[in-house]
Amino acid sequence: MKNSNHVFTKGGDGGYTRLYDGTSVDKDNIFIDTNGNFDELTSYIGLVKAGLDDAIIIEQIEKIQNRLIALMGIIAGLEDREAGLAEELYLLEKWIVEYEGRYPKQKKFILPGKTGLSAQIDVARTICRRAERGLVKSYRERPLDKDYLKYVNRLSDYLYVLARYQEFNQVIMEKVKDVLGSISSKVRVSEKGINLEQAKELIERVQGRAKEIGLNVVIAVVNKGGNPIAVNVMDDAYIASYDIALNKAFTSVSLKMSTHELSKLAQPNGPLYGIQDTNNGRIVIFGGGTLLLHDGEIIGGLGVSGGSAEEDTMLADYGASVI
Repeated sequence: MKNSNHVFTKGGDGGYTRLYDGTSVDKDNIFIDTNGNFDELTSYIGLVKAGLDDAIIIEQIEKIQNRLIALMGIIAGLEDREAGLAEELYLLEKWIVEYEGRYPKQKKFILPGKTGLSAQIDVARTICRRAERGLVKSYRERPLDKDYLKYVNRLSDYLYVLARYQEFNQVIMEKVKDVLGSISSKVRVSEKGINLEQAKELIERVQGRAKEIGLNVVIAVVNKGGNPIAVNVMDDAYIASYDIALNKAFTSVSLKMSTHELSKLAQPNGPLYGIQDTNNGRIVIFGGGTLLLHDGEIIGGLGVSGGSAEEDTMLADYGASVI
């Protein structure tokens, strides 16, 4: 059968293949073997990607996959024309530092397999180490940009911290389900949420109380789905208070409790310790966020930021009481 449109060509049936320049080599040649490891790594990282729901991490992984594919071409003899390697190496290190800050420091040897996704990432990490060993051998035969050696070495570190972050995040969310299950069953979400006019009136009332006690705060109202409806920034309020107020309101709605209540559960050794490192840092564990209820059902959330935790809590509770 002769048809060049088929995937099979029969050219490698004798155990040989060709490098980019046409040189015929054994299929267990060091360059072919190394590329096989990187092909496996790229595919397994794709399996990890398929199990993710975090758009930021998916974007990071796709950037890594594209870089690995480019590296495979270079190992096969393609001229290195790829720009931006140093920048991508910098990004890898930046991501590593970010994820390291989102889970507690590890004090003992890691036993992989606490969660399915983290176990898959750990497998990808071990494949990366194998690919790295092959790359070092290939480098002795035909040197390439040393930054590629650094990149692959750093990639295994990235996969390690990503596995720990995903593991921690998933374990925390399981705890959230357990701890908040009874609360969620008692607090129902209303079919009708707070509207813009109501949000404006509520903000005006809270702002009036803030002026009475001499505070310049940011007041945020979100709907029952946690999405912003209105935000009011008083003169001279802290710039950082804008995001904090929104996140307080979001936290209250998403966890169906005030941030003051959550702060007690999130203390060291508490059942929800570490929850603030989930949801891309949007969870706030100090006072100032509260649910807005009507007839005992959630219609939205209120967040106040600009004073102390106690002052913000007082203003938020006031807002909840007048809704």
